[in-house]
Amino acid sequence: MTRAVVMGLGNPDRGDDGVAFHVVNRLRRRLGAPPLDDGDTGLGAAAAEAAVLFFRQLVPELVLDVGGCSRLVFVDAHVPAEPRAIVCSRIGPQARWAPGLTHALPPEGFLWLLQAFAGRAPESFLVSVRGERFDFTRKLSPTPAALVDPAAGVVLNLIRPNADHRFLTDHPREV
Repeated sequence: MTRAVVMGLGNPDRGDDGVAFHVVNRLRRRLGAPPLDDGDTGLGAAAAEAAVLFFRQLVPELVLDVGGCSRLVFVDAHVPAEPRAIVCSRIGPQARWAPGLTHALPPEGFLWLLQAFAGRAPESFLVSVRGERFDFTRKLSPTPAALVDPAAGVVLNLIRPNADHRFLTDHPREV
């Protein structure tokens, strides 16, 4: 695998935490792929331009599925304490783990495992969308719902091979 991979992360049963599921499906439509059904990850589906996947959490086993990608873009929600609507940042491998007893990893920890497994980490980005409500509902609140299309556009720009990424820094910035 040498193409780009997009990994949407979140829990669609917790309101805005599921915004990445909507971004992934919007992106899949733009790329001519069918949207994912509830519970489908997109693994194993052929895609010409990029593999566009969705997971409830990053787990170590997924490094086997993305080890050869050239570019990896994570999409997730961020909490209201971060006031920016869409934040895009370049990220790299770090030996970081989620607190507590969990099998899940933060994106930087996932990249650290990927680097250990594959001998290299792909060029990687995190695109996060501001959430407002994280209660038990499958419906997005108005602000993140309005950000789905713009966030899909940011991700599309990142996965295109000749896209201009000079607007990015190693620190999060609003897009």
